[in-house]
Amino acid sequence: MSEARPLDGLDLNLLVTLRALLRESSVTRAAERLGHTQPTVSRALAALRVAFGDPLLVRSGRSMSPTPLATSLKVPLERSLGALDRLRGVGEFDPGTATRSFRIILSDILGTAFCGPFIARLADAPGLGIQFWSSERNALPALLEDEVDLVVHGLPLEHGELYNRAVGPLVGWHVGYGPTHPAWKAGRMDREAWLASQHVQLTPQGRPQIGSHFDEALSAAGLKRDVRIQVSYVASLAPILASGPYVATLPDTVARHLASTYELRFEPHPFADLLPPFRTRLTWHDIHHRDPGHRWLREAVARAIDEALTPD
Repeated sequence: MSEARPLDGLDLNLLVTLRALLRESSVTRAAERLGHTQPTVSRALAALRVAFGDPLLVRSGRSMSPTPLATSLKVPLERSLGALDRLRGVGEFDPGTATRSFRIILSDILGTAFCGPFIARLADAPGLGIQFWSSERNALPALLEDEVDLVVHGLPLEHGELYNRAVGPLVGWHVGYGPTHPAWKAGRMDREAWLASQHVQLTPQGRPQIGSHFDEALSAAGLKRDVRIQVSYVASLAPILASGPYVATLPDTVARHLASTYELRFEPHPFADLLPPFRTRLTWHDIHHRDPGHRWLREAVARAIDEALTPD
């Protein structure tokens, strides 16, 4: 009896195309990702539909949505092809000659200080590519489905298949404000001035949220702040502080970055006792734990974070 052929001998390249289609939900974007023409990817999708006996992706407005079968294929496809991707570097990794791409979920707060030192480390790794993904993505499913290699953030992600590592120094909190705030002339921001201010809240996950852990701590102390504006990106925060009588509560690393580019004042937070410092964490999946290339990535990220977050 002859040995069974997986998927009846389906061309592996078609599965690579299917992975790109499921990631992008678009024939055009999948073609761009793969470096193929759109007709080539369309023909591949047609062949995949015949092979699986299912439409796999169906039109939904301007994008395409996966069918239930395609959704069920996503995780095993990512893991299987990810394992094949790693076969080329089993047992060794030389950043000077390796050709590989890493996918990292990075919070906007950390990115302001981290990206420069990290990218500088890629000067000796010309064949490596880096994809920085927004922290708006749901990091836990992305790790479990092998969509990303590493998550760099401030909170641990707990799961039996994941590893967590704390890196860099402890990060404290500052208050920031601009020249139009009354505290500018006073020369400092005390608790009374802070409570009387209008606040800009940074929501790095991209979702408005009034009830942060800080607000809960304030409430327990019988206090409340007046949150007038919420923004998702650090880049939009500084112009607001510079043009109005607002205050913002920020990690000191972000404060140092903004202070170097805008006429803003940052000082230790008057309610620092309610804001415990935090450490940056790296989180990755067990399937990457022993991979030499991934170990290199983790060490490079850890060193860059230590450089970026350690005060001069």
